[in-house]
Parts: sequence; structure tokens; C-alpha cells
Amino acid sequence: MAGLVIFATVVIFTVLSLTIGGPAVLLILATLLAMILSVKSPDIGFVFATVVGVGNGAIRRVAGWLDPSGVATQIVPVLPAVVLVFLYITYFVLGRRSGADANAPKPFMLIAVVVVLAGVLPAGAGLLNNMLASALLLAGMLAFLLTYHRVISRGSVIRVIAWLGSLNAAYMIAQEINGLTPWDAYWVDRFGYSALYLGPNVVRPLGFGASAAESAAMCAVLVGVAVARLRVTRNPIWFVPVSLGLYAVLTSGTRTFALPALAAILLGLAIGRRRPLLVGLIAVGITLPLVVVFAARLLPAVSSPGAARVLTMLSGEENEQTSTVGIHQDLILTSLLRGLSSIIGTGSGQVSILASAGLGSSEQDISNMALMGGVLGVIAMLTIYISFVRRVPAAFTDEQVAPFLFIAIATAGQWMNVGYYGVTPLVWAALGVVFTVRKRRYEVDSDWERRAWGKDGWSEQVRRGLRARSQSGR
Repeated sequence: MAGLVIFATVVIFTVLSLTIGGPAVLLILATLLAMILSVKSPDIGFVFATVVGVGNGAIRRVAGWLDPSGVATQIVPVLPAVVLVFLYITYFVLGRRSGADANAPKPFMLIAVVVVLAGVLPAGAGLLNNMLASALLLAGMLAFLLTYHRVISRGSVIRVIAWLGSLNAAYMIAQEINGLTPWDAYWVDRFGYSALYLGPNVVRPLGFGASAAESAAMCAVLVGVAVARLRVTRNPIWFVPVSLGLYAVLTSGTRTFALPALAAILLGLAIGRRRPLLVGLIAVGITLPLVVVFAARLLPAVSSPGAARVLTMLSGEENEQTSTVGIHQDLILTSLLRGLSSIIGTGSGQVSILASAGLGSSEQDISNMALMGGVLGVIAMLTIYISFVRRVPAAFTDEQVAPFLFIAIATAGQWMNVGYYGVTPLVWAALGVVFTVRKRRYEVDSDWERRAWGKDGWSEQVRRGLRARSQSGR
């Protein structure tokens, strides 16, 4: 059956390649090769989906600059979703996983059902836009199952974030110092939007992402992972990605991710501690006043408009008349109240840039889910949040899980963003690892189970042993 799927995929992609032409041919052939190789090694498919997803913006800008009339810019956002769906079909449908080998936590199933319902509603931006937005979001969410069931290795996720995130951050820093490249400037002139500008003729660093915000999100993810790895391994090489990511996210001026990145650095002290939450709160409580004072002192000497924007907020010197914080708050509140007026919402298309009349995003997960799924969507989002928070203490103490916990922390409030084609799968891959942590496991597990956890989480051998013990009544 797997051979039949590969054959059909080859035929379809070959026909498309011959009829489309231009840069799209290379993208389609690369996608086809990645899918074939991922049958034997799913890590290859996931890495490819992440690289194309995170690099979506840069690929589209270069392709549009080289071939303005081509269709490469239109198909790039779909390619990571195609690969992730292919991995799911290969390993969960055709792979004959069943029962305990293919289950998923109830909070994940609930939010997946809401996204599906939001895709088949004819309201809001229309049925077609709703279906496309839900399909892209669900494809990204499938990464949860790939890590939850260890179809892909945790090491692959960490490595692709470290390398791709560092390159993205370096590219953003180069844009900040040297200005935009010709293909980036070409794109901004034709498709730029107001949020790209930090001031008159001052464009944010675009990075690799589909938007400046997604590139900043990738920088925050890089900082979170690097801080956790630095704390665990004590290897000074991790100072490099921490520095690159922090510098890039600060100069981008994207406060949604600059502040969590700073928080991740402070919370890194809590990894591996017996009382991680207490240590984290103490670290934040002691450091926060120093950050405010330091930001106020540093602000006059900063030349970067993006960094100045972040430091202005941290120092409390932001002008209420020119601040955009109120605009963002109003958008979140308005979207939340509008969504709560319906039980099942008005579809996912209105929080996707796929719809011409859509918002693109209502800024936060809760308001996004309110618009998409109404009251049911808010309940589903709160359920996943609560389940995540209950696992946080155990995740802090598990050095193998901590980097993935910090990915979720660095992107808090942005887990359900349809427009983050590369970051959204990474977030849900991280959540899949965090959800393997058993709540309060050190209080209820036996010594044998704790030793199994201490190596590298639940191996398949350990899972079989636990099932055998439960069946024997021990």
C-alpha cells in the first residue's frame, strides 16, 4: 500500500512539474524527494517541512523576484502541509497503528475537532477559505502526533531549530545592518503592509518567515531552545544561538516574542531544580526591576528603532498617544466578545490571510479560537492550556523535555496562528513532547519507571513492559 501511495505521488507531482514550469518545478521535485525518503526516515520529511515552512517567506520573495509571473509563490505555503499529512498517512493510517499506539490526549482531540468544524462552516469568510485555513492549521498540528508517538526524533527537532533558527536570526541582523536585499525590497514595494514599518521608511527585518512576525517567533523559539540546552549541557557553544536570537528578536521590535524570549532566559535557571516554579518566580521577581532600570538607562543610546520600541515598553516610558498596545488589546477583546456570541463560531478563514476580508490573526490564541469556534473554541483552547500548565513543573525537572517546554513558552499565545507555516508545526511538535510528561510522575511512579524516564523518556521497550505489567495485574 505504501508503494502505491509513492507511485501515485510521483505521477501527480511529475505532471504538475511538467505543466507549471519555472522555480516551482524545483520546489515540487524537492518535495517529492523528501516524501519518498521520509517513508524510511520520517525525520527527513519533518526537517524538510520545517525548512520550507520557516523559509516560506524568503523562498517566495526570491521566486517572485526571479519569476514574477510564476506560481511558485502560491504553492510554497502548501508544501509543508502536504509533507506533514503524508507523514501522518504513512505512519498512522498505512502504518497500522491502533489502540494505545495511535491514541492522542483528549485536549488535543477536542481542539482538533473544533478546527475541523471551523473548516466546514459556510459562515465568516466563506466555506472555501474556512476549509483552506483549517487544512493548513490541522496539518501543522499533526506534528503533535509525530513527537507524541516518537515517529520523529527529538534530536532532529532540536537540530533543525538550532541551525535554521540561527541562519534566520543572522539574516535578520544582516538586514538590520545592511538594509533589505533586492528581492526583499522588491516584495516590500509591491506587497508590503503597514505593520512592517517601525517608522517612516524604516522596515522591520523580514528574516526567512512569511512575515516579520513569524521570523521573530522563530528567533524566540531559538532563544528558548538554546537557553534550555545551555542549562542542561553547560556547552558554551549555545551562547551563539542565544545571542543571535535575542539580538534579532529585539531589533525586530516584535514585542509579542521579544518579551517571552527575555523571560525564557530568566526561567532557564529553573530547569532541573526540585522546585522549578519557585526558582523561576524568584528569578523573575529579582531581575524584573533591574530590567526596567537597565532598559531606561540603555534607551537613549540605542540606535535600532526595533530595540528602542521594546525598551520603551520595558522602561514604562511609552507614550499613550503613539502606543499601539491599546489597538492590539482592543482587537483581542473585540474578537473574543464577537466569538463568544456564537456557540460554534464563524469559521477559521477570518483569522487567515488566505481570505481577502480576513484579519490574518486576532493577535492571540483565545481570540482566534473564539472567532473560529465560538464558545466551544474557547473551551478547547482553555483545556489545552490547563493540561499544558499541569505538566509544566514535571517538564522543568526533565532535562530532555525542557527545550520543548521553552518552545511553548517562547510562543505563548501564538499556538493557533494559521499564517505561521513553519513555526506552528514546531510549536505543536514541542507540545507533543511536553504532553508525554506524566503529571506528578515522581509521586506515583515506581523506581523502575523513574529510571526509564531518566534515560530519554518512554522508550518503546518501556511502553511494552508497562503494558505487560498492567495486563498481568502487577
